[in-house]
Amino acid sequence: MMMFLCFMLTMSLIFPWLKHPLSMGLILILQTMTVSIISGMMINSFWFSYILFIILLGGALVLFIYMASIASNEKFYFSYKMLMFSMSMMLMSIIMFFLVDSMMINKIKINSKNIFMENEQLMSLIKLFNTQTTSLTIMLVTYLLITMIAITFIVNIYEGPMRSKN
Repeated sequence: MMMFLCFMLTMSLIFPWLKHPLSMGLILILQTMTVSIISGMMINSFWFSYILFIILLGGALVLFIYMASIASNEKFYFSYKMLMFSMSMMLMSIIMFFLVDSMMINKIKINSKNIFMENEQLMSLIKLFNTQTTSLTIMLVTYLLITMIAITFIVNIYEGPMRSKN
């Protein structure tokens, strides 16, 4: 779990310095995968993380197609300075997590184990869509619908890089 969090932190720190749209898309897909893995590990069911990954991957692939058609001739320069920066940030974050007070880590492990044992039967009964998350689900579906309608009106079918071919 800590390794995934270190990876997320490193990707978040690298993202502002990237210049090529395809490398930004790769970082976006990698972060989507790590968020899905972390959410799947926190919840007993991987269904929510699977749905989240499929939705965000679909959006990222649409962005990838659009950017690949716009920036197809742009050179991709690999920066060793950025590679060294990302490796050093990952190493520093791993060292930081390992140097945390061991007593605090043991307390966290004991508390999380007790909470998990108490709520194990309850967690297996939790459904993906229940009454507590209804408003969040409706808000998410409404947001996706409004976004789809807005994109449909913005995109002109007969012009641009994603025009339909008759």
